[in-house]
Amino acid sequence: MVIPSDQLSGEALEALIEEYCLREAGGADVEDPLSDCREQVARAVARGQLVVLYTPYNPNQVATLVPADQLDDNEVPDEQQGESAP
Repeated sequence: MVIPSDQLSGEALEALIEEYCLREAGGADVEDPLSDCREQVARAVARGQLVVLYTPYNPNQVATLVPADQLDDNEVPDEQQGESAP
């Protein structure tokens, strides 16, 4: 189930962005990889390219950021369908 990012607290969204950056960017060869990644990911969330996926039946992870184009059409809200992921 996709949760609109504007329904999350700022702290919760920042934590999801941080987790996404650590998972996807790792230790890129730049001075402060997380700073650059956080900005890019926040923009992608704002554009709807990355969405918050809530997985209530997964005991290890209840929410994560995922590219919208990797979801089934029935998981993406109508206003986000047709947009590309980063």
